[in-house]
Amino acid sequence: MNKVCRIVVSVNLNQGKYAELTKQAQLLSYLRKEVWQRFGSINGVSVQFRKIRNDWVKTRNFLPLPAKAWKETLRDVLDDIKLYEAAAKEKVRKAIWKRSTNEKERKRLFGLLKYHRWVSEPYLCRMMRKYKKHGKTTVNNQIILEAGVYSQFKGQNGNTWLKIPSFTRGKLLCIPLNSSVTLKGTLRIILKNGVVHVHYIIDKKNNKPCGDLIVGVDKGYTEAFADSENNFYGQNLGQKLTTYTEKVNNRGKARNKLYGILNKLEIKLEQTSDPQRKKQIKKKIRNLKKFNLGQQKLIYFRQQQQQQKEIRNIAFQAVHQIVDIAKEIRAEDLSQPIRSKRKWKQYNRRMSGWAKGSLASALESVTKARGSCLRLVNCAYTSQMDSNTDLLEGRRVGDKFYHVNGEVSQADSNAAITIKHRGDDTEITLYMPFYKVKKILLSRLMANGGVNSFDSVTAPP
Repeated sequence: MNKVCRIVVSVNLNQGKYAELTKQAQLLSYLRKEVWQRFGSINGVSVQFRKIRNDWVKTRNFLPLPAKAWKETLRDVLDDIKLYEAAAKEKVRKAIWKRSTNEKERKRLFGLLKYHRWVSEPYLCRMMRKYKKHGKTTVNNQIILEAGVYSQFKGQNGNTWLKIPSFTRGKLLCIPLNSSVTLKGTLRIILKNGVVHVHYIIDKKNNKPCGDLIVGVDKGYTEAFADSENNFYGQNLGQKLTTYTEKVNNRGKARNKLYGILNKLEIKLEQTSDPQRKKQIKKKIRNLKKFNLGQQKLIYFRQQQQQQKEIRNIAFQAVHQIVDIAKEIRAEDLSQPIRSKRKWKQYNRRMSGWAKGSLASALESVTKARGSCLRLVNCAYTSQMDSNTDLLEGRRVGDKFYHVNGEVSQADSNAAITIKHRGDDTEITLYMPFYKVKKILLSRLMANGGVNSFDSVTAPP
């Protein structure tokens, strides 16, 4: 059965406990760096965790760290090194396939690469050195807990309290969590901004089945999605994004005014020779920095985190509603930035907060979980095409699209229908550049006896 990761966080954690956990994670970071330094290169090929662990138990002393803590950290880093090596091997396999056309030679090199005997082969050794650079790490905020190391109990409010080993033998640190979940298996503790994030693994649940339609969806700003069936999902997305971006913008403007006052005070301080006056200006500068321009990172972090959670919830709820009716979803591939000549400050500010990454990840995750198919299509000119004729004609004005036959439809629904049709287009491929797509669309328009009607179709006032 597939596994998925879930996260719970601490609530009202004592700062003394957090400081001790931070110190423990910092000591473990030195071990992580050492393991990467010693085994992150060719010396780490086919190393065994148990052999290294047994040698270090006899020859080294990691006090005051708990024994299980450094052992699990060693295992975790060695696993990371193996994953890093596996990623490099995938690139080397492609290089072998391009280099040799002899099937026997390919099979021999693949076998050497698979069973860690590539060190003795000069070509493979050279290629692995090319794609597997000496690894290193900067992780200093993680603690790995084995299943039998920690314990847990329920608090008065029903939520779980996690008990973690500390530097003192027999003493456990109790961490209140924001959930009543029962933790199982190996845990990964990540410390961020005074909050403990507990990552744990659970079995993937069986979701209800998907629908039986083929629909195209268009990602939007006002609403999360519009589909080819003229349905809209996540209609409060734009309001939340706009409210948050405007709040951040207004706060930034207010702080800029205070920075202007601060600069004037600093200039006045340099120009003043009176000691008493200097003392007064220094006090103003100190108070301004402390009480008006302080960096309350924890508050900003929580606000940003809360915004991301709300956007993620909207995205996943919207995709679940789409999958309820669809067995195949066709969507635009927006992984590449879209060039635009008309950009202004408000546009840039709002689009920088557009959660298209959250929408894309929700589509990929939910469709995979519920057995639906996600098919990405080329996004070029899907919003400018007339869905009635599948030609590059008509005109989009704001949220409306004016068809050549005089009809007026919602622009996002028109784009969603075009995306659905684009999935059956064998001539326009996914990664085709936009100028080639435009050339194909214009040639179809001319072959149909029409002209590009972006300017010929006028929208009523």
